[in-house]
Amino acid sequence: MQATARIYFQKAPAKRTKGNLCPVKLCITHNRIRKYYSINEVIKKPEWMFLSDDKNNNEIEKVTGDSPRGKYRDIAFEYKRIVEDAERVINSINTFSFNQFEEKFFHKTTLWDNVFIAMIDHIKGLRAEERFGYAESFESTLRAVKEFHEGKKFEYKSRQKVETRYNDYVTGKQLTFYDITPGWLKKFESYLMKDKKSKSTIGVYCRNIRVLFNIAVKVHKIGAEYPFNVYKTKSSDRRKIALTALQMGLIANYQTEHPEEKFYRDLFMFSFLGCGMNFSDILRLKDSNIIDGELWFVREKTKNKENKEEKLHVPLTKTMQSIIDRYSKKTIGHDWYIFPILDPAMSEEKKFRTVKETIKRANDHISQIGKKVGINEHVSTYVARHSWATISKNSGASVEFLSELLGHSSVKVTQGYLKSFEKATRTEHSEKMENAIFTQKAV
Repeated sequence: MQATARIYFQKAPAKRTKGNLCPVKLCITHNRIRKYYSINEVIKKPEWMFLSDDKNNNEIEKVTGDSPRGKYRDIAFEYKRIVEDAERVINSINTFSFNQFEEKFFHKTTLWDNVFIAMIDHIKGLRAEERFGYAESFESTLRAVKEFHEGKKFEYKSRQKVETRYNDYVTGKQLTFYDITPGWLKKFESYLMKDKKSKSTIGVYCRNIRVLFNIAVKVHKIGAEYPFNVYKTKSSDRRKIALTALQMGLIANYQTEHPEEKFYRDLFMFSFLGCGMNFSDILRLKDSNIIDGELWFVREKTKNKENKEEKLHVPLTKTMQSIIDRYSKKTIGHDWYIFPILDPAMSEEKKFRTVKETIKRANDHISQIGKKVGINEHVSTYVARHSWATISKNSGASVEFLSELLGHSSVKVTQGYLKSFEKATRTEHSEKMENAIFTQKAV
């Protein structure tokens, strides 16, 4: 049911002015809910906002009668114009809401007119959905936009409360979506390039702005012209490093008495042998994820996305099982994390922070191990993922089996790269990969 509009005279004693005049309001009704609005902002003459209903001078009757005369005809026409304007706005709204009506009819600015407030609102929503990594990406974008817009570095203390930091972002020079044009985006890109940001970082920032712009236009009905039909975001310039089977063998057979080096070397190899499993997923594995000799899990990266929570099935090789046996504290009656990093009592945000810190430490150790065994390339946790795809392809895996998966950014493709194959095929391939690596010569 669509909303209706009419002029309403507030005759209740409590609503009258000191001069006993009745305020004139615009009444909007939708689903039996009524809201009354002042017409101060839309009426031609302020004095027409109040009429008397005295017996001796009943102005309301003179305006609402069949044939208003003189100034009362002008008032009646003005009330009719206001109602017709309201009806046009109502008819322009596909799914009526009072908020949308107010924005359009009174041309009210909304919080989402301010890009900084809009981005903070979006970040808070991502955090509420426990999408902390995506939220951090938007926080980095927010800071970059703030620094570009004000022409100076935005300083804040790392231990500063989040709300205090957000308040600092919304003070100062304001930015609206109307300001974000193709020219603005090009200047923003140039600024980031001068600030030594990579193409991939620039691409992430601009894609985040595009996401925010889409929400502003589609959800919050901001009427700004869409700039991304003209401006195209940068593609990543990150070179995907893949080690050879020999190089992976050097890391696999690297000997050390240092406990942390051992642990992170083992996690790196677990990632590689686990079909390039992401470290974030490895650290969240529990005993219950081991089913019939395989790891069944949903990727952390996609678990909150609609229609993308399909389980991946990764075969457990002998080496992977030995790594699990080395670190797991399996206890009857408890579903523990396989690796001793996370605690079930942690909040989701604490888990996110802990995983992030662990990956940073892993990268430091793995990079050093790579140098020690003579690998010139910079080795990181992600290298295990891309190396698995490349070595698999070179070892004879079909294009259908791999589909160039781990080199692509599409989550949908990444999720589907094993599911169409039977368990026997997956197991055979994983064992083949393990044999190819561990038959390499040790350092």
